[in-house]
Amino acid sequence: LFRSGFFVACSRRCEQPPPADAMAAGEAASSKAPPTVANPEDEDVSREVYLGVVKSYNDRRGFGFLACAETADQYGRDVYMPKAEATMAALQAAGVDRETGVSMVSSGNTSAVAAAAAAAAAHRGPEAAKAAAAAAQPSDKKDGEGGEKAAPAPRLAEEDLVLFRVRRSVEGYPQAVCVQRLRKLSGSVARPPTADQAVGAIASDEAVAVCGRREVPFERAACGQVRLGAGDEVTFCLPEAPRGIDGAGTSAAAPSKEPQAKMISLASTERTNGSVLGCFTLVLPRTRPPGAPEEPSQLDRPNLQLPCHAFGDKLILAGLPPDLDEAELMRFFSKQGATGTIVAHARACSFASVSFQGTPDVARFLGRTAHAFADDKETLIARLAPLAPGMEASATLPALPSPTLSSTSNSEAGEELEPGSLLVVWSPLVLAVAYSVELRPAGSNGAWATVDVASRRLGTSTNRFDSNCSSCRVTGLQLNTAYEARVSYFTECGTCSEASEASEPCVPASGGAPPAPRGADPVAAAPTAGTGPALLGHSGLGVAEGFSASTSAPPPFAAPGAFGSLGAPTPVMPGVPPAAPPNWSAWGPPGPDPYAPQPGLLPPPVPPPVGMHDPAAAAAAAAGGYPMAPQPPSWRSPSGLVVPPPAQPELRPGDEFGFAVSVQWPAVLQAAAY
Repeated sequence: LFRSGFFVACSRRCEQPPPADAMAAGEAASSKAPPTVANPEDEDVSREVYLGVVKSYNDRRGFGFLACAETADQYGRDVYMPKAEATMAALQAAGVDRETGVSMVSSGNTSAVAAAAAAAAAHRGPEAAKAAAAAAQPSDKKDGEGGEKAAPAPRLAEEDLVLFRVRRSVEGYPQAVCVQRLRKLSGSVARPPTADQAVGAIASDEAVAVCGRREVPFERAACGQVRLGAGDEVTFCLPEAPRGIDGAGTSAAAPSKEPQAKMISLASTERTNGSVLGCFTLVLPRTRPPGAPEEPSQLDRPNLQLPCHAFGDKLILAGLPPDLDEAELMRFFSKQGATGTIVAHARACSFASVSFQGTPDVARFLGRTAHAFADDKETLIARLAPLAPGMEASATLPALPSPTLSSTSNSEAGEELEPGSLLVVWSPLVLAVAYSVELRPAGSNGAWATVDVASRRLGTSTNRFDSNCSSCRVTGLQLNTAYEARVSYFTECGTCSEASEASEPCVPASGGAPPAPRGADPVAAAPTAGTGPALLGHSGLGVAEGFSASTSAPPPFAAPGAFGSLGAPTPVMPGVPPAAPPNWSAWGPPGPDPYAPQPGLLPPPVPPPVGMHDPAAAAAAAAGGYPMAPQPPSWRSPSGLVVPPPAQPELRPGDEFGFAVSVQWPAVLQAAAY
């Protein structure tokens, strides 16, 4: 149930769900009596102090919910924060002492004017502060009157960091009491934790005033499942540095141990979208659609344990079961700020992509290791756990498109390779930091042999090509034996992808064959997202998700070579003759033009109009020649009509990941192909 934007759900221990207005009824009942603030000495108040974050806050009604991994494990839900406790925490953060704050909450005099007066008189003692707060009267002017706006009353806000204790309400729900807002500091990561160094450091000028030192240490667990990098801007708190609340409800000095940064949240980063923000296991309870009957097959289904990677504004989940669909994933991720999910089921492993509005939303999700969310009749807890041991060696990322094998080089001349050699060309990926290339005889279904980076021969070594490589030459292969290849990639967190589909078979160069014809560039046949495995060709897990190839196939009916070396044969449009490439110098020696006018059938060509080209091109055309690229080869069609040159196209980025470009040009009504 949702009420005023906040979730209220029953405990899984209850046989019957509580009334929908259980929390609201408790608020209404407490509003009739003077609000009270809990005392830490009360028997029903926990002795343990928890560290959490304000997950949601109702500004109009003044209450909210706190997220904390420890309380989620203990109580199975988020902790409800009553209005009186939230107001008390806001007053103390504004400089009001606890005794004066309790009096102000009980009297209902918690305006900004009263809080400022009490804070100013705090140095004279609680009695003077109470008198100052009582004497302070809020302005009678409404907002906008007299050109001034009334100052807002002290309040908490979402993402505030707090210390709190817990007691159970009459209905059995955990409630936060003795809430204390912590100061949120800013800084940059000076030294991130590593496998060898478990403790990192944050450089913060604001920390000097709190703990007397500029560099604050932190442990890996303090940032949840976020992988921090040097230079990342973060926010954090120092729970050991502020003064806490002792059993008598008075301020007590903090312990003398060295303070460590806690509740670290990534604020901004200069890393690219290909950087890994998180690498973890998502423990996700199974859910049912709202109102769906409880089928025996859906009861007591075990929690999913999905390897997950975070890149930029997306999460990539691996190992999905066949019955997991997008709707079930969105029942959880929609409550975490996700905008959409895409599921792609494949033969070997199924994947899903979860999109967020931006990197801050992904960082906020990764920073909390426990997420409470509502199912049809209960509250469930999803957890972010470290990646299981040994998972680094498993395929937890989608595969690349299949590579291309060729016996010719990818140079402009297209000469044949040395005997017994093949050229492997694959589509580079922005996420990859290394590649592994494997070959085997085609059709053998035997074991794959890895290409050694140093010798360029097949072997058993596991060394990898770096991220700048998108092709490699393999030597020492058997002549007259067709081979097939596949490629895998690795990310900066050490995990690997699925191996790509096998390439088309190719026989190594024999040394006696003539050079390959022009246009047979092996890169020209480089696979695109649509020709690779089903996952990368799936809409959403291709270009939009950053997992497509970095090459693009020409659109239908494009002239051959319109994309340079990436050109592909043009489909023939029914009823329209195929377009002929212009006699540009980039196409080599000009050949006979089948579309050229036959002598005597058409009048002589007409020079182009003045002003349509630059002076040099116009002079060349007037002398009887024709302008070079990018102008068309003739000013008249075979039927004798004048063919004006097309306008200059525009070249723009096709997506935010750098995988594609967009070529745009004005449409021509009479054009049948471009």
